[in-house]
Amino acid sequence: MNAPPITQIEMNDKDLAKAEKMAVHLGYHQTAYTSSSALWGLFCLPENPSHHLGPYRGGCIVKTREFGLMFMQDAEDIRFNDEGTDNE
Repeated sequence: MNAPPITQIEMNDKDLAKAEKMAVHLGYHQTAYTSSSALWGLFCLPENPSHHLGPYRGGCIVKTREFGLMFMQDAEDIRFNDEGTDNE
């Protein structure tokens, strides 16, 4: 199957302000923006990393050409390994 690509684009100041509000709406208060990693976006950090099984795990809000702002989590963010089990 050849699904259409999703294209990441860099946020402008207006996008970043909206992403910050989105992060708060999702329950995140610690964020950091970067455009120098694999994901360009606003990284959302869990309030207390020791509560890794709690409702909030890390993620990133990115801007895409096709969908606008999106909240993403990868396998590492959700602690999912190749065997399909928790990394802890």
